[in-house]
Amino acid sequence: MTSSITTDAVVYIRGSIMKIKLLPAIIAAAGFLTVPFALAATYQSEISASYADIDSDAGADDIYAAAVEGKYYISPVDTSGHPLAEAAFLEKASNIYVTAAVQQWKDDGFHADVYERSVGIDFYVPNSLFYLGAGVREDKYQTKYSADTTNGASAITFGRSWDSEWFVKAGITPIDGLLIWSEFVEDSDISEKWNINGKYVVALTGEQALNIEASYENSDEYFPAEAWSGAVDYYIDRHLSVGGGFTHSTFENEGLNRGEDATDYFIRARNYFTDNIGVELGYVDGEHEDSLTLGASIRF
Repeated sequence: MTSSITTDAVVYIRGSIMKIKLLPAIIAAAGFLTVPFALAATYQSEISASYADIDSDAGADDIYAAAVEGKYYISPVDTSGHPLAEAAFLEKASNIYVTAAVQQWKDDGFHADVYERSVGIDFYVPNSLFYLGAGVREDKYQTKYSADTTNGASAITFGRSWDSEWFVKAGITPIDGLLIWSEFVEDSDISEKWNINGKYVVALTGEQALNIEASYENSDEYFPAEAWSGAVDYYIDRHLSVGGGFTHSTFENEGLNRGEDATDYFIRARNYFTDNIGVELGYVDGEHEDSLTLGASIRF
């Protein structure tokens, strides 16, 4: 649940032996009801949270991920005439945000935790087509192996303390509802790592709309790798949307990801019961892990 591709709401831990994938919220739940009235036409702050239960081929019996985000908009966001989930994007609402996330693995004699936190700003330059973003993210991890009495092995604990990196984003909004941008990360040469991302929300008839997202990343930092992703959400009305998409990654390092390309497919749904209370459900069917995600948000 982020300002960028919802999908795609993901937190990544770069350069460590573990990675958080906070997966987009997905699939529709039976009984979604839309309240036919609104409590407020504007909001200026939002709190979102998500929880994912993950089934992985890696062997851990119990894996989960959780995240929370707080966001404050510099000016009130007018939701009038917009899909509620896209109002801030369509209004080009500049904001500051903070996030925190954790992923945990548990198995017999094994326990690992990965944490990430960040603070950032999204800024749309007034009376122009330019978009800028910046922030700092930090991550750490800790792994514990219990003592094994069968072979006399002692307990082992290792990890890494908080490590930080800054990032900047730059983009353009050439037409209403369209944003194209790139993100640049500290100590990453553009010739070794670059990306291009796009998001387009187009109105259809009545309250219907489409959200289209796409992303491409090319990296030679540690080994040659590429990643593509795409998603489409159909807004049945201002409150309810259903959608899906994919993420495909290729690696030229045969020792990573079992020497295979990886493709994950997902479906997702979001419903706002009022103008300021929403829920999300999601399911990801991946090459090496599946996940079910539940999310919620409240606006003030």
